[in-house]
Amino acid sequence: MRRFLTVDEVPDVLKEPFVLTGYRPPHRPWRYYLMSIFSLHNETVNVWTNIIPCIYLLYLLSIYSDEVNHTGGVSARLFLYAAISNFTLHFLSTCAHLLYSRSVAAYYIGFMFDFMGIAFYLFSFTLAHCYISSEPSYAYAVHPWFPWVVLLLNCLYMVANAHAHFEYGRGDPKRSMIQLCSFSMTYLFGTLPIIHRILSDVYNGSVDDVTWMHVRHILLLATGGFFHASEVPQRFLPGMCDVIGHGHQIFHVICSASTLTHLKAIFADLQNGRHLDLVRPTELSIATCFAVLFAAYAYIIFVFVRKALSQGK
Repeated sequence: MRRFLTVDEVPDVLKEPFVLTGYRPPHRPWRYYLMSIFSLHNETVNVWTNIIPCIYLLYLLSIYSDEVNHTGGVSARLFLYAAISNFTLHFLSTCAHLLYSRSVAAYYIGFMFDFMGIAFYLFSFTLAHCYISSEPSYAYAVHPWFPWVVLLLNCLYMVANAHAHFEYGRGDPKRSMIQLCSFSMTYLFGTLPIIHRILSDVYNGSVDDVTWMHVRHILLLATGGFFHASEVPQRFLPGMCDVIGHGHQIFHVICSASTLTHLKAIFADLQNGRHLDLVRPTELSIATCFAVLFAAYAYIIFVFVRKALSQGK
């Protein structure tokens, strides 16, 4: 590995607020960035905090697969989609953090796919919330329009993040506000089935261990979001948290714990047969939702990748 660069030696779009050193030089062969996984720079921890959850998720799926197969039906498939989206989220984030330093275009395209991974995760888990983990009264009240509203919000989230990604630089308050508001709106709507369940369980005095798992995953995600949005501690210690300890790394660790807790809670609900009391969508309706979703993703990515390639020249 060649020496790493300071913040004054890299293009503006690659600069991380309050991170002064540890940048990888641009315009090296792809192999350079792939091999940088084994060196210590300002993205090493971000990469490994995604790789380790990917490996652990594969381990969980190997354990869960036999039991999920016995449940059958659309509920088992919704759990499978949620697990795949969890893996995809971490895998695409790994690729983005590992490869974006190669060029301006690589930066824009890498994080576009990162946003897609987040959007896919939000969509898959929202369906699992409604049709596996919610209260029967909620699921019956919102079916069958719920998946389509979620799909619309999901696409709007991806477009809003892509727009902010291109129009505003890192550290710009407008960019942070768009990302925070779009994620919060999409996540909050998708978590309404769980919030309704938690409140119902508290009211009825029937809070169990699985409900507490859902509470923990929400609290962990909110805590991780604080470090992502506030850029703490590097905001107060510029240059001292460049390689280890800056807020995005802490965000990755906490949010990985949140997503893994999330998956375990959904599996526990499936294993307990909670979904058997809920209305369940048809196989065709779910397949149609995912087909429309991926068609929308493809169009959004096509539009913004073209823009990225033009800006990266």
